[in-house]
Amino acid sequence: MTKIKKLDQDLINKIAAGEVVERPASVVKELVENSIDAKADQISIDLEKGGTDLIVIQDNGAGMNKEDAELSIERHATSKISTLEDLFNIQTLGFRGEALASISAVSQFTLETKTKEGIEGTSLKIENGKLKIEPCGCAEGTRITIKDLFYNVPARKKFLKTPLTEYNHILETVTQFALINPQISFKLTHNKTLVLNLPKTNNWLERIKQVLGLDIAKDLLEIKQQGTIEITGFIGKPEIARQNRKSQFIFVNNRAVSDFLIAKAIKDGYGSLIPRELNPVFVLSIKLPPQLVDVNVHPRKAEVKFKDTNEIFLTVLKTIQNCLAVNLMPARLKTESGQPVKTYTLKSQATSQTFKPHVSYQQNFKNIQTRPSQISQALEFSKQILNDEFEEQKEQPMIGAWRLIGQIHNSYLLVEAPSAVLIIDQHAAAERILYERFKKEFASTNIKSQKLLLPLTLELSARETEILKQSQKFLVDLGFDIEIFSGNSFIVNAVPQELDKLDIKQTILGLINDLEEHDFNSSKSIDEKKDLVIKYAACRTAVKFEDKLESEEQIKLLQDVIAMMDKINTCPHGRPFIMELTLDQLAKNFKRK
Repeated sequence: MTKIKKLDQDLINKIAAGEVVERPASVVKELVENSIDAKADQISIDLEKGGTDLIVIQDNGAGMNKEDAELSIERHATSKISTLEDLFNIQTLGFRGEALASISAVSQFTLETKTKEGIEGTSLKIENGKLKIEPCGCAEGTRITIKDLFYNVPARKKFLKTPLTEYNHILETVTQFALINPQISFKLTHNKTLVLNLPKTNNWLERIKQVLGLDIAKDLLEIKQQGTIEITGFIGKPEIARQNRKSQFIFVNNRAVSDFLIAKAIKDGYGSLIPRELNPVFVLSIKLPPQLVDVNVHPRKAEVKFKDTNEIFLTVLKTIQNCLAVNLMPARLKTESGQPVKTYTLKSQATSQTFKPHVSYQQNFKNIQTRPSQISQALEFSKQILNDEFEEQKEQPMIGAWRLIGQIHNSYLLVEAPSAVLIIDQHAAAERILYERFKKEFASTNIKSQKLLLPLTLELSARETEILKQSQKFLVDLGFDIEIFSGNSFIVNAVPQELDKLDIKQTILGLINDLEEHDFNSSKSIDEKKDLVIKYAACRTAVKFEDKLESEEQIKLLQDVIAMMDKINTCPHGRPFIMELTLDQLAKNFKRK
């Protein structure tokens, strides 16, 4: 019979660390939250090897005396809550008292701290589970050093990604803190290289410019919504919508959160102003009474739960709609005083589509008597309603044994084959065709570059800057000529010849996103990395879903499909681009067999 036994405290702490400390970025998040709660206005983060070897975080906050320092590494020891009621009125970032206990259980841990009133500081070290406390000389505030994270939990350590990937996660975490705390200066150093140096500022937009770059900051619209639910921040104009969600930041009571509900409300607020496949840029802060939001629903406090989700959704939705209506309306919709017309609303998706009435032949003819004049009138009436759909059809072109019937819904080609009906996804098929062509061209050692008539200047975010720097040599080998100008600014002088007709800025931003999403800096081979760029180029160059194709374009696409379909019938991402309905399948569906 299995004997139940009580776990020792060291093992309990390691188990708890599994929930709180997922990776180096988790450590940085917990410690920076403590610095902010301690009212620090200067925070520096030093890293080595993506935080796996070393994390040092120093602040100029309130600091701790010797007694508090000793208690801080105990589990569930905190100064931020005392009663159950406090749990539903949380106004700090940290509150559980688990962070230092969990972190110190899985690392070589050193804490040095001093209060403003203290004559000397306190040094607290934990190595191999042994605690050593002694006085020390140190500046006011707290300095915490984390060495060799997960050294004593190898099973956890093996799940970490490459140092560069872990570093990118930390950069994303620090970016979030910096965006919502412009009153705090942040410095981030990686492998002794200064990455971020953000002086404190009273101007929130200035901090956004520092972190996300001028290209985003100059196209932001300010939001100010007062009330029980206060919403402030900035949303991007439709023209800077991105293919990814990396430039979306949501803060609830100054806490960075991931919230699908709020993100959907923001996207819905744009209506038809941006395509479905793109995502708006925004930095949005939502403040509401602590009693109306539960921040204690996620181990790493990355999600929150609202008391009234419907009210939050509608408030955010209407705020976004009002902001866009006021800022993007045509000048003729403004009054003589220059103030917006209050009754103006955004154009909905439905109003942008052409209305064509549905005609039921049975309904049109069931009550018509058989007199020829009435039938003639009915036919003429129906012809007018259907906008001449009774006109004689042009002869469909034959391509070998295949007859091109035409394009349907501006998305598919409909084809009559000898013993089947074929439906071709125009985007997926075109993407595959271009992918095969680009693969041959990029396989050449002499890749052709197209010099830009005017060099393009890019102002990138801190995250985008790091990805581009890490990928720069590889992109140069593929035909890009990109040089660092200063800070987060780059100059693009040339691009691969195959991409020169694309929007160069959006192409490079898309490549940066794809390179990050696919863990570019992992152990992938050069050929795998090159294939990623080729797939991106093919996808962005191919005709899009819902693009209207002229007859000549339809014929050329079908010819290319016929030429390769015996060998390939999927797009580069593995989705099929052709569907076949055989005559036997049709006969069975219509009960003819």
